[in-house]
Amino acid sequence: MAALPQHLDRSPTAQDEGSIGSMPIYVWEVPVRVTHWLIVTSIVVLAATGLYIHSPYLVPSKPVEASSMMATVRYWHEIFAIIFSLSVAVRFYWGFVGNSFASWRAIIPHNRAQFYWGREMFKYYIFLRKEPVPVTGHNFLAGAAYTIISTLMVFQIMTGLLLMAWVIGTGPIAVLLPLVNSFPGGVQGVRLLHYVLTFIFVAFAIHHVYSAILVDTEEHGGVLSSIFSGFKNIKPGRTIEALGVAGRPAAHEETARLNGEES
Repeated sequence: MAALPQHLDRSPTAQDEGSIGSMPIYVWEVPVRVTHWLIVTSIVVLAATGLYIHSPYLVPSKPVEASSMMATVRYWHEIFAIIFSLSVAVRFYWGFVGNSFASWRAIIPHNRAQFYWGREMFKYYIFLRKEPVPVTGHNFLAGAAYTIISTLMVFQIMTGLLLMAWVIGTGPIAVLLPLVNSFPGGVQGVRLLHYVLTFIFVAFAIHHVYSAILVDTEEHGGVLSSIFSGFKNIKPGRTIEALGVAGRPAAHEETARLNGEES
């Protein structure tokens, strides 16, 4: 296997971590991993409790018990809504201060190279490409999906706050009531959007797990274990981004050409 050009192998990170491929690479920092699992847990609890609030299931026979059950479900829905909102906020912040893999620049598609490799990854998912695009962090198609999902999470938080304002009707949160009234369809429109977004998140979660298992099976890079440990096992010469080291230019010839044309 051809060695990397000399100018691509001069960085403090490369010296500190050894030659790429000789040891695991630290990809996902603690805030990324913690917020990931808090968001996952929150989505599961919020979906279950939200569906109960929408259409109660396993309802006790006595009205008093049924009312108590609904109050308990609403309580936990609100608790995990707070956890979800704070986790999203922390992850958003970490996109600006975290390492290159957590950065929004690596997630939000914004240059020709990212769009090109996103298309290549899409070809892999529809069986027009034999192997997945080897990247250390998020692949570029996943980056586009995460950008959309992150935006929808903000909408979910906003609609949740609007519904809470409508239910409570008093206190500081009441300042949001005019937004509820001006929303298309009023409170029912807010409820519908909040309800539909829940199914989008559940569907995304299912695909997310499937694609992680698929790519890990194909590449054996530790995709699944990395969200627990933070480390991935990257083979030399296998990645199109600086072989997993922050701050270095892309090692792949075509990526370098596309970035050169863009600049």
